[in-house]
Amino acid sequence: MLSTAQADTPKSLTEHVHGNTKVWVGNIAIFRSQAKDIEMGPKSDRLDAEVLVVLDSQPDVIFGIRLHEDEPSAREMIETLRAAYFAKAPVSIESQAGPPGKKNLKINWVQLGK
Repeated sequence: MLSTAQADTPKSLTEHVHGNTKVWVGNIAIFRSQAKDIEMGPKSDRLDAEVLVVLDSQPDVIFGIRLHEDEPSAREMIETLRAAYFAKAPVSIESQAGPPGKKNLKINWVQLGK
């Protein structure tokens, strides 16, 4: 398991331009892993991801990470989410904000703590 540290985030790490993004904070209420090619949501709000997370602060929003791209950062984010879930620690998640009403969001980055 990875060692993790919890710290306050400098504004320079959260104030960046990745398009229309939003940072969400909360404890992980659901941590789910699933097989490749199982998509979530309706056609207009589809999420293709192998790891799904729901925060207690946003119970109607599903955040996801695609693992099948074999991207090292995806594995690191998943380990951080998993550690936070078992420790019942808060996490910060950045995702595309998307159009109003979009509830299935791809994760851009994860941070242990607020």
